[in-house]
Amino acid sequence: MLCAGAAVAGPVDPAPYDQVAQATRGEIRFDALPEQAYPGFNLDHGLAFDDGHIGEHFAGQAMDEITYLGNRFDSLSNPAPSAPLTLRMGPAGTNLSVSRHRVFDSNVLYPLGPLGQPHPQARGEGMAAFLFDQDICQFGLKVHTQYEDDLGTLAGHLGAVEVLFFGRDGALIDRHDLRLPAGISDLGFIRSAGAADIAGVQVLNLDPGGISIDDVVYGCAPFLG
Repeated sequence: MLCAGAAVAGPVDPAPYDQVAQATRGEIRFDALPEQAYPGFNLDHGLAFDDGHIGEHFAGQAMDEITYLGNRFDSLSNPAPSAPLTLRMGPAGTNLSVSRHRVFDSNVLYPLGPLGQPHPQARGEGMAAFLFDQDICQFGLKVHTQYEDDLGTLAGHLGAVEVLFFGRDGALIDRHDLRLPAGISDLGFIRSAGAADIAGVQVLNLDPGGISIDDVVYGCAPFLG
């Protein structure tokens, strides 16, 4: 739906978000910036966190767009990144934004779509790519879908979100195509057999009104002994 190609055997298994949050130490929230209503802060150069950076896509991927119910979304005509995995940004105003979200009651990350900030239909209709300095084996995030259309209805709600997991060499480890209910969904993922080889994670969507992202958690469960 959002990009071409089939998932490569991995896999990365779904897991309860709370389980991932309790087992890992990495955390990304967006409250270091002052709270502002959308359009908030435009991040054309990405965003750094303690163990990596957030951008729009990865080097080597071919960007495209999809129109759904009159809304324009970022997509990938070729999702395969080049090696080593490297972040890239798109044209100015079409990358990432941080602003206050009334449902989360905090700042959140909005991946910006092709229309660009501050157009209201750009909010949340793009993609976000997370690149980690050290490979991880668990990842979780909270995603909000549901925004009402111009008529104040949810008739176009689709809840279509795609999460891709890549190795440092650009290989696709696994891909999850999700259909989420309206509201906040808590998503968690664990690499099978505890393998620590996830270097990057990418989130795309095809939900009218777009998505917002908050409370990202990541890492590996610490060894006990």
